[in-house]
Amino acid sequence: MAYKKKDDIKINKKHGGKEFTNNFRFVGLVKPVRKKDPETDSWYDAEIFETTVTQTKKNRRVLQFNIETAPYNELKVELSGMERDLVYAYSSVHKKTVPLPWADRNDKTKLPDETYHVITPEWDVTEQLAKIVKPGMWVEVQGQYEFDSFENNNGEEIKLVKRIIKRVYPLKNGEVEIKGVKDGDQFKVYDSEEDGIWLGSGKAKEGVAKVKVGWLNPDGGDLFIAKITDDGEGKRFKVSYTDDVVETDKIKVSNNIQSEVRVVEADGKYNYVPHVRDFASEDFKEHNKFEMQLGIKSTYQDEETKDTKVNGVYLDHGKEKSVPKDVELIVYYKEPEEGKKPFADAFVSLKRGDFLVVEGIDNNRAQFTQVEVAESEEENPFEDVGEKVASFETVSTGTRKGLEILRYIVGTWKSEFLSEEEISNEKKPNEDPFAEVTVDDDDLPF
Repeated sequence: MAYKKKDDIKINKKHGGKEFTNNFRFVGLVKPVRKKDPETDSWYDAEIFETTVTQTKKNRRVLQFNIETAPYNELKVELSGMERDLVYAYSSVHKKTVPLPWADRNDKTKLPDETYHVITPEWDVTEQLAKIVKPGMWVEVQGQYEFDSFENNNGEEIKLVKRIIKRVYPLKNGEVEIKGVKDGDQFKVYDSEEDGIWLGSGKAKEGVAKVKVGWLNPDGGDLFIAKITDDGEGKRFKVSYTDDVVETDKIKVSNNIQSEVRVVEADGKYNYVPHVRDFASEDFKEHNKFEMQLGIKSTYQDEETKDTKVNGVYLDHGKEKSVPKDVELIVYYKEPEEGKKPFADAFVSLKRGDFLVVEGIDNNRAQFTQVEVAESEEENPFEDVGEKVASFETVSTGTRKGLEILRYIVGTWKSEFLSEEEISNEKKPNEDPFAEVTVDDDDLPF
């Protein structure tokens, strides 16, 4: 299998401009986004899925939720879509894309041939994912960042960072065992008798079909099993489950089992490792990673902390030319191994126009520490006694926010690779794309 090089840059076929790529992957607990009511000044939980109306009176579907990847690190992810005039279908056989009327997007008879598949529009994807994602479940979210900026009423530049959802995978927290079947028999498990959500599938070995399923309700519920034959899916039969293990002669359902997540090994191959769904456990490990192709505008190292701020540029898709988007990242100083150069120092030496690919972690985490409680009363009779036990309280030490660079991908650095024209986003008079755009609290970064 041929692997794509990390520094391979997409070139726009129409105007020849460079277009960068990025991606993120988070595993964590689903929580609703918290919003403030402008009239009452109180906070409330926003709906994960809703249909709103734009200023141009068009319907807009919005999927949004927070994913907590570690204690107090909640990242807002989102996806929105509107109805359009056309959708597009692609054939990997013909290497061709064709347009279809919006109303025909679910009609396969309108496709040129069976090799074409409709590219599902965001309008439909948001609705599909909304049926899966619920508060309290653990999921893996994959997607990409979108960057933008605008100038507020005080003349300050506000940079926007959006985490756009591409895929959502519920973690498997249950297992179904179907006993007394033939080797090779295949089964699918759903959450309802008709349609519904596909929870998992498996093939029998040594007379037992074991199917990892998820997300199961941790408190219990019903699931439905169907046998797969050459004629298609058979009739689904219902099995009830609890918060633990339910077993009969034919079926065993285990709930709240340990999940597994897929990780990439050093050789590029995938492997599945256990994932503990308990932030308080000493075995918990955070899965929070981004990868980004990045151009350099400037860097600045703080004299006291030695942390390096990276003012980067991300070349985005544009109709007539690639669009440079400002992006801020941070490299926190760490003492290097003996004989090695500090990672934060390496970024200081980068020049304007340099290019590289980095990996990092996405931070929006509140930070806390434990401090010993001091005596508050004067003339305390217990001040000098030995028979006392110290007590501690948790206090906030602030927050750590933003895209933190952790690693550089070897072989991707290119010195002065980008021209000034490519990375400059200074706008000519009357070319401000945000002149007629209203930005609300939902658009603000983090």
